[in-house]
Amino acid sequence: MRERLRSLVLRYGSGPAARVERYLHRIAHPTPRPAADAPGWVITPEALPEPFALAPGRSGSDLMNAAAKRTWYHTFEFEGGYRIEGYDPTGMKVKLFGVPEQLAGKTVLDIGTYDGYFAFDAARRGATDVLATDSWVWLWPDEDSHGNFQLIKEYTGLPVREQIIRVEELSPEALGDAFDVVLFFGVLYHAPDPLGYLRRVRSVTRGYALIETVVDLLDIDRPAAAFYPGAMLNGDPSNNFGPNLAAVHGLCTDAGFSRVETLAMWSPHLVENLAGRPIDLSKPPTSGRAVFRAWA
Repeated sequence: MRERLRSLVLRYGSGPAARVERYLHRIAHPTPRPAADAPGWVITPEALPEPFALAPGRSGSDLMNAAAKRTWYHTFEFEGGYRIEGYDPTGMKVKLFGVPEQLAGKTVLDIGTYDGYFAFDAARRGATDVLATDSWVWLWPDEDSHGNFQLIKEYTGLPVREQIIRVEELSPEALGDAFDVVLFFGVLYHAPDPLGYLRRVRSVTRGYALIETVVDLLDIDRPAAAFYPGAMLNGDPSNNFGPNLAAVHGLCTDAGFSRVETLAMWSPHLVENLAGRPIDLSKPPTSGRAVFRAWA
């Protein structure tokens, strides 16, 4: 999820921010609802991964002092009970998003890394090479998530490379190679050109890509995507499209992936909740979020 809570506060005041806070609460306390022709909705959050270890000679209290001066999206847990509280309950999503327990011998690319949680998590799971990329939020005025990333790297000592690059510019030549595992979390629904973005993702995927996105129009039985003009979705003009499951599968296939799996669905009724619309809980959700694995 990449909802720009900070920009909502700056541009629209506290109302949208409060809605996002309520939405994040619903992630931790969702209501079970069935979905036809898809995995069941995830109801109980997974146990959090082990806390991050601190690099030798690094102090948790010093990290907390430095972190307190910054605004965070990702939430990080560290040994010794230290915690950086972001807007996103990140740790509970790692298993949900299909990240393997072990990544030994694998190369990993994290596209749209933000504060870097999933990139650092891949490094501690044994990946031989991890590259974290971003552009939009790393170059965003009045935002320093790139600085957050560098602070975590400094205090964990985890070997994660970084590159400022737009999704539209991704290629094996631009990154130096393709990667065994590509993480593409919370980016697709921001894409003005979803097929173009997925073609770029496919070009740098050697094994498979894990893709997480908003999904919508789940009650339509053919490939379709909702378009969110202006700031229609959550007051954020960077939210563009909410595809349904069939559309994600079709987009991935047309982008060059050989097969696609729907791994999980979560946050039912997302679009309706964010819009404050009444929900008929007797019917299956028509929107939410979903995770896919797309094989090269």
